[in-house]
Amino acid sequence: MTAPPRPRIPLELLRKRNPSQTELAACGVTTIDELYDNVARQFRVPRLVLDDVELSLDLMNLIPGAVAIKHGIVPVFASNDELTIATTDPSQLSLFDWLAREQRRTVTVVVATPQEIERGQQRLYEVRRAPVVEESGDPTIEDLQAATRIVNAIIAGAIDQKASDIHVEATERETVVRYRVDGALRQVDTRKIELHPAIISRIKVIANLDIAIKHAPQDGRIKLPSAAGDVDLRVSVLPTYWGEKVVCRLLDNKRAVQSLDALGFDLQQKEQLLHMVKQPYGLVLVTGPTGSGKSTTLYGALNAVRDPEVNVVTVEDPVEYQIGGINQVQVAPKRGLTFATALRSILRQDPDVILVGEVRDNETAVLAAEAALTGHLVMTSLHTNDAITSITRLLELGVEPHLVAPSILGVVSQRLVRVACKACRELYVPDAAELSALNLPSVPEGTRVARARGCSACHRTGYSGRTAVREMLTVDETLRALIARRATMEEMRACATATGFRTMRFHALRLWLAGITTTRELIRVTRG
Repeated sequence: MTAPPRPRIPLELLRKRNPSQTELAACGVTTIDELYDNVARQFRVPRLVLDDVELSLDLMNLIPGAVAIKHGIVPVFASNDELTIATTDPSQLSLFDWLAREQRRTVTVVVATPQEIERGQQRLYEVRRAPVVEESGDPTIEDLQAATRIVNAIIAGAIDQKASDIHVEATERETVVRYRVDGALRQVDTRKIELHPAIISRIKVIANLDIAIKHAPQDGRIKLPSAAGDVDLRVSVLPTYWGEKVVCRLLDNKRAVQSLDALGFDLQQKEQLLHMVKQPYGLVLVTGPTGSGKSTTLYGALNAVRDPEVNVVTVEDPVEYQIGGINQVQVAPKRGLTFATALRSILRQDPDVILVGEVRDNETAVLAAEAALTGHLVMTSLHTNDAITSITRLLELGVEPHLVAPSILGVVSQRLVRVACKACRELYVPDAAELSALNLPSVPEGTRVARARGCSACHRTGYSGRTAVREMLTVDETLRALIARRATMEEMRACATATGFRTMRFHALRLWLAGITTTRELIRVTRG
């Protein structure tokens, strides 16, 4: 049976950026992509997904930006004999003939969508076409050129100050730039609010996001070379009252290959963790709040077990660091790929070690515990305040005690404390009031602890860098029996303490007595 002929695409429709659903339906399609697939067939030219093509900056010298924007084209490829042009309207024969004469090359035409053309022009010329959306606040070409310099400076400053995050946000009168350094936000720059749309657009362009979407969240990624090696930025755009806010998380790929020694594990803690992850099967938990270094610790543990003879698979949201020799899966809930569905599939991939980025629900928790009981080493993270609480958290998620008790090997609970700046720290003898605030009756004679002063080296904060404080809970048979009968947290904590368990406050006090961190940090991060 012969398929009915497709309706011809009217030329005037090719000059519209966003055809209506009625216009699309009249052409026998439902989406922009289908429309331009049909355009390519109608004009017998290739359909090119322009977003997937890397554009050489040399192309901008062949066709001026003003010409490209006026006619809705993007140069894609050039050789001595040929020039390939992407367009939404292949009927512009006089334009292509003129380009062929001007360039003294054969012009080959490919079809792309208007949105792809616009993004391609932005990547190549760092400008956007004349506004077609009836909306105020669209950036001018001059603003976009200024925004390029501003964004470059913002990112370079963040790398220089070893920031973990960049915040670019709009207020009523200005754009505010803040860095998160050593866990604390600090304001580093302000710009006039009129530049805000251009700054956000520039970040969207280099993150391969759609600049036309302004009223919905978007997520993207930027990869940049730096003197110290490649730096990835995970980009999140959120519409707020005064304008879109961007947060860029800086991901240093070197952190993914750090050893446990480099992560601040003392000898005893390192031996405990290595004993856990060298087991053939079982469940290892790393717990703490957001930004406490859980992922870095999990990657450090992975590095300790990584081996060509071991099949290691991870499921993460998102994949922050790429590690060679490990199969990494990124969840995509909109496509039905959740932690639970990914974990089910991973169990059919003959894994030896499984890393689950985070346990958030009953289904994932139960699957992780069952996998740990059926011959797999499973490492994962939880959001809890301490090691003992993580056990009760699993029970609260609906994992039965008879699954938790035999599967769990141990828990690493951690926080990050700021380190007093070595250039300006001041050592002093703590007074009685300070000791009382820490619930300490006394300290050894002659003990001197650090006070943060602030200098140019630490940007007047008094701190430079962070280090982890941890508590390590190894689950033995006595503790398993308590878990199996749903004992209280107090009973489990007493049992752990009797076998040598030391709290996070204990390890933080050791850093305080050594003059590494301050009383303020000790009180902020740990509980007495």
